[in-house]
Amino acid sequence: MMLKKHILCALALACSGALYANIPIESKGLSGANNGTVYTANSTAVQTGGAAAVPTNLNWQLMQKNQQLENELRALRGKMEEQDNEIEKLKSELTNRYADLDQRLELLQQKVDPSEDAGATEDNQQGTSPSTT
Repeated sequence: MMLKKHILCALALACSGALYANIPIESKGLSGANNGTVYTANSTAVQTGGAAAVPTNLNWQLMQKNQQLENELRALRGKMEEQDNEIEKLKSELTNRYADLDQRLELLQQKVDPSEDAGATEDNQQGTSPSTT
């Protein structure tokens, strides 16, 4: 019996709470345009002056600007990552080209040096007397 009284009291408070709470609810469109209408808890429309519309509109503009700047920041970070990747590719390609050039120069040097060394040793062998062992 006591439980029923508590439930009935809580239900009565919950139903009557909306009547006493006179919380203003602003109504505005998605485009940010504010027609100046404020609804109270009992759904009666009250017209407000332009003073309340300015801060809301300013807040909306600030939120939009913030979102726009965040989008631009994401795009710039993406471009920066792409460029960093491109720089790393170019560095790797440059290193590979220098290594390839170095190998080719060594091969060319080996082709040129043995013929000069072989000719010099043959000349020396022709001018010397044979060794007796």
